[in-house]
Amino acid sequence: MAANYCAPGELLPDTDPRNLAHEGARQLLAACQRHHAFEVVELRRLNGGKTVDNDLDVIDGIVVECCDGTIPSRNSVGIKNRERLLLLHGSGLLTPHEVWALRSDFPATPHQNHALPDEPACLCLYFETWSAVERTWTPERHLERILWWLRETAQGTLHRNDQPLERLYFVSNYLVVLPADFHTRSASSHEILRLTKAGARATGTVLRGEFVSNGIVRGDDHNPGLDVLAVQVPSALAAGIERYPGTLGVLQDQLVTRGSEFLLGLVETLKKLIPSTGLSIHNPNVQHTLLLLRIPVVREVGADPERVDVIGFIIHGANLASLGISCDAAIDGKDGRAYVNNLQLLESASAVSAVMEAWRKLTLEPVDVRHTFMSSDARRASGVKNDGAKFDGVLAGVGALGSCMADLWCRTGWGRWTYIDDDVVHPHNLVRHIARDWHIGWAKVDAVTQLLEQTWPNAPKPVAIFAKASALGNDAVKQAIMSATLLVDATTTLEVPRDLSDRDESPRMASVFFTPSGRDSVLMLEDAGRKARLSSIEAQYYRAVLTSEWGKSHLDGHHGAYWVGGGCRDLSGVLPYDLVQIHGATLARQIRLLTAKSDAQIYVWSLNNETGALESTVVSVEVPQKVILGEWQVFWDEGITRKLNNIRDEFLPNETGGVILGYVDQKRKAIHLVDVLLAPSDSNSSQTGFTRGALGVSEAIANSAALTANIVGYIGEWHSHPKHSCASPSAVDAALLAYLAEILAMDGVPALMVIVGETDISISLGEGKIK
Repeated sequence: MAANYCAPGELLPDTDPRNLAHEGARQLLAACQRHHAFEVVELRRLNGGKTVDNDLDVIDGIVVECCDGTIPSRNSVGIKNRERLLLLHGSGLLTPHEVWALRSDFPATPHQNHALPDEPACLCLYFETWSAVERTWTPERHLERILWWLRETAQGTLHRNDQPLERLYFVSNYLVVLPADFHTRSASSHEILRLTKAGARATGTVLRGEFVSNGIVRGDDHNPGLDVLAVQVPSALAAGIERYPGTLGVLQDQLVTRGSEFLLGLVETLKKLIPSTGLSIHNPNVQHTLLLLRIPVVREVGADPERVDVIGFIIHGANLASLGISCDAAIDGKDGRAYVNNLQLLESASAVSAVMEAWRKLTLEPVDVRHTFMSSDARRASGVKNDGAKFDGVLAGVGALGSCMADLWCRTGWGRWTYIDDDVVHPHNLVRHIARDWHIGWAKVDAVTQLLEQTWPNAPKPVAIFAKASALGNDAVKQAIMSATLLVDATTTLEVPRDLSDRDESPRMASVFFTPSGRDSVLMLEDAGRKARLSSIEAQYYRAVLTSEWGKSHLDGHHGAYWVGGGCRDLSGVLPYDLVQIHGATLARQIRLLTAKSDAQIYVWSLNNETGALESTVVSVEVPQKVILGEWQVFWDEGITRKLNNIRDEFLPNETGGVILGYVDQKRKAIHLVDVLLAPSDSNSSQTGFTRGALGVSEAIANSAALTANIVGYIGEWHSHPKHSCASPSAVDAALLAYLAEILAMDGVPALMVIVGETDISISLGEGKIK
C-alpha cells in the first residue's frame, strides 16, 4: 500500500540550487546530494510569515528520501527504514533548520516539536538551544543527527525505559502556572480558579492561576478574558505522546482510546458552576474558556496511577455559558443567559453526543500547564533528600548572614524554621540584607518571613519572633527552642551560643559568623548527643586561632567603618554583599550536610582575594571536661590535658610550668581554659621545684588578646610535679594560688592553678578579697 505524503508549500521547477533563496539551504542541498542515505526528490518554498534581520521572508524546503538499513523494518514505534522528509531552512522557524516527516501517518513519538493538526510531524533533533548548537553545526552533522534520531526512536532508546511515563501531549508555547495545591483545592465548590496575566515572553503569554472564594467579582486588571473549567477524568493509559487535538471531539476520541473520556465530567462540572441566576452567554470580556483536565496516568489497565497530569486547552469562542449549551449541560434562556439543563440525565458520553454535537467542533489551542513548587519539589530540584529535611529549626539572628542562609534553605526546602531576632531594618542594612526598601523600619524577622513566604506560597510558613533568642522568659522563644531539633546561631553575639548551649533542653546547636574583614567564615557545630557544647567548642576554636598559621590574620579588623547615625554605637563595617553571599552559601550548605552527621565540627573558610579560592580548615573537636569549684564551672578539654602531659614528659625529671590562657564569663560563672604556654626561657626548673620566668610573657598574653578580639587572656598558672608524684597542691602551691588570687581580684576574677602529676591533673581556684 502506497504511503500518503503531505506536500506543504510551493513546488519549485527542479532541484537546481539557484532556486533556493538562502545560501544555508544551498549548502544543505549539496550535503544531501553527497550523502549515501539521502536522495533529493524535489525542492519547495514555504511562506515564513516574518522577516528577521532583513532576511528573505521565505523558507527553503528540500524533500528527501532518507534510507537507513539499520532501522528494524518491523519496529513497534512505526518508524520506517525509508522515510520522506522535508528539510527546512529559513527565518520563520523555531530554529534555522527544521525537519518535517511528510508521511501522513508518521507516528507521534517522544521528542517532537508541536505541530498544528494540518502540519506534518516536526522532529526535535537538538535538546540544546540553537545558540549552543550553531557553534558546531554543519550540514553534514545535521544529516547524521537526522539518521541518529530516526534510529534511536525506532529502537526505543531515544527515551529510556526507566524514565517516568511520558506526558500525554507535547509542551506548548502557551504557559499557565497553577498553584501547587491545585489537585487538592480544585474539587472544592467554595473556591474557583481565576487567571491573571503574569507577563509576556517571546513565545507567548504567561498566566497565573489562583483560588478565590466563589462569588468574588473579578476586576479588569490583568484579566486575560478566559473562563476556567477544571474537570476530573478517569484514568488514562500511557501509550505514547499524542498530537495536540484540534477540536474537543478529537480530544474526546484520543482519551477514549486510552480507556478514559472527559465529556461526562465536563457536563457535570459545568452544571455545578452555573448559578441559579444563569450565566451571560455573550460576555464581551470573557469569550474563551481554559479547560484543565486532571488525568490520572497508569502504565497498564487496572494499575494504580503513577501520577496525575493536568493538561490544558483554550477552547476558542466559547465561554462557560456557550460551552454548557453546546454540550447540553445548559439551555439558552432566550434572555441572554444560560441556565442549568436539569432535564437531560446523562448515562454515557455517547448519549450526550447523540443529543448535541456542537461541542465536538469547538477548536482548541494547547496550553503548557505547570505548578508552583512545594517544599518537596524544591528539595527534588535541589538534590536534597527528604530524609532529614523535615525538621523544626530555629535560626537565631536574621541579619546579613542569617537572612542569606534563610533564603537558601527556603529555596532548597530544607527545614521548617522559626526566625528569632530583635533588630529592625535600617537603610544601611539593604547593602547586605535580603530586605527591600519598603522594609525599612520593619522587624528583620518580619521582612525575611514576608519575602520567603512569597518564594513558595504553598510551603510551610516560617514563624517570626521579634525577641532576643536568649530571652527564655519569652514563652514563644522558649517554646520554639524546646520544640526544635536544630538551632543555628547567626547573632554574632556571645550570649546566645554560650547561654543556650549550657541548657540541657536546648537542641543541637550550630554557631556561624564571618570575620570583621569578611575574608573568613566560621562554623562551630555540636555533636548529635551534645557531649561537646558550643560553649566548650568556642574555646577550642580560639586555641586553633592562637596556634595556627591562618590565625595570625584571621580576626583582623574591618576595611573601615562609617557612621550611620549620631550615637557612639552607630558604626557599621564596610563589607560588600558578594562576601556575604560567598560565605552565606558555604555555611548554609555545610550546615545542611554536616548536621546529617553525628560528630561535632569546627570549620574555618578563608577566601583568597587574588584567586577567589575558598580554602577550608577543619579543626578537630576534643572531648570537653568540666569541674565545679564552688560557684564556678571550669571547662577544658582532652586536648589541653594531652598537651600538659606531653610537656611534663618532655621536661622530666625536672618540673616545668607556664601561663594559662583563657577567659572568664561572669554571667555564667564559667572559666574556659583555651591554651597553656611553655615555660619562659628565664624560668628556674629543677627536680624539686619550678619558678616561672617573665621573659616574653607579657608579649604572649597581649598577642593572644590581639588574635582573639580581646577574648583570651591570662587566667592563671600551671606547673608539673616530678615522677611518682600526684597532682595535689603543696603548701607552696597553696601560697602561690593565694597570691595570684589577690592579684587577679583587682580585676574581679578568680585565679586558676593547674598541676600535672604522674597520673592525674588537679585544678584549683582561688578568689582574693578586694581591699
